[in-house]
Amino acid sequence: MLLSGVGQTDDSFMEDPGDIENQPQNDVARRNCLTEQTRMTGIGIFLMILLATCWVGVAHLLKSTYESNVHIRMLVPNSSSSGGGEHGSSATARAPTMTSSSYDAPFFTTWFCTMCNSFFFPLYLGARISSRREPITCKKILQGCVQGFREKGFTVVQFLGRCGLFCLLWVITNYMFIYSLRILDTTDVMALYSSNVSFVYLLSWVVLHEQFVGIRIVAVILCNTGIALLAYMDGASRTLTLGGVILASASAAGSAVYKVFFKKFIGEVTFGQLSLFFTLIGLFNAFLMWPLVVTLYFTHAETIFWNQLPWPLLGGAAFLSLVANLLGNFGILWTYELFLTLGLVLAVPASAAIDVQVYGVVFRGMKLAGVLLINIGFLLVLLPNNWPDYLSRLLRMRKRTYKNRKPGKDSEMDTCTGRRSRLRTPSGHVK
Repeated sequence: MLLSGVGQTDDSFMEDPGDIENQPQNDVARRNCLTEQTRMTGIGIFLMILLATCWVGVAHLLKSTYESNVHIRMLVPNSSSSGGGEHGSSATARAPTMTSSSYDAPFFTTWFCTMCNSFFFPLYLGARISSRREPITCKKILQGCVQGFREKGFTVVQFLGRCGLFCLLWVITNYMFIYSLRILDTTDVMALYSSNVSFVYLLSWVVLHEQFVGIRIVAVILCNTGIALLAYMDGASRTLTLGGVILASASAAGSAVYKVFFKKFIGEVTFGQLSLFFTLIGLFNAFLMWPLVVTLYFTHAETIFWNQLPWPLLGGAAFLSLVANLLGNFGILWTYELFLTLGLVLAVPASAAIDVQVYGVVFRGMKLAGVLLINIGFLLVLLPNNWPDYLSRLLRMRKRTYKNRKPGKDSEMDTCTGRRSRLRTPSGHVK
């Protein structure tokens, strides 16, 4: 789950060139601006592809944990053996091999992956210390982050209490996402989760009182229609599919609640404060959620064979999840937030290609229509608030181009006006 757009970007390259007096310096400034924008666009495309790759890797690795099986051979008494004889007392026969799941623990997976959030602040400290020329200590950086929260009016109890609530929301949201992978195909879950942008807009409109944009309401309707199509893609009688769609959609809604209420109750934060907050979520998860992990294990609600845990799959998913969250939150240092947001929707067709080639998944009918509608709704939500201005400007440019198109062969250049005319001769006289 990503929480992007809470940091600050450097917009110093967007200076007004009107303050520059002479034209040569104006041209230099314009070229520098274009060069900087080109650089940020190139970096954005690279980060978008990298972020999509991380998302696809996380989802498919988590899906693969449910496919880890262990083969068990059961020993049963041999009915053909007699009570007397050399082998009668210990004769046994091997039954056919039975296949049982060796790992089926979505909550343990959630707990394990969430612990990786603890590395946010240490990584931030390392990057901050290594990038600064003047000496700075970890204590000063930590004091600066804590002081920022104090200036917002947080006491220690209030801050830790909100960290605990956001940790609980994080765990519940990711648990529903991971559990839905047990039921649905990976692409379906990712498409459903990408609908969180529509929920973010609705909550932002209601809670944060952001501007109402009609096209985004259309996007919300398209996303909800796509969710409904996926819910009944296997028929109304398949309650298991319906349950999986509800879980994935609830995960998207939980992600939206997390993002909106973070801005509502925490507000704008620096990268250091954001890193500290993520680290506290990871620590709260590690030290407060482990009793539930133990309880689910001993009550056999989750299947775990400790000597056969899929560590490569779990470790890879946790690492890629950490990288995706780092890119989603710190990527605005190097590029525009739009590219980071597009990384999620780009992951959907990439995941679909893997499902088709590797798992033989077929996208057709309601399944295909649902995925496409959610993706279209995702893109519509990203339209800017003043998108009609861009559209009208584009239409005016097209109209101007149509008017200034090359005239026919029968028109001649007027030497007086410098324009082509069908009513005057080249010397300027009326025909």
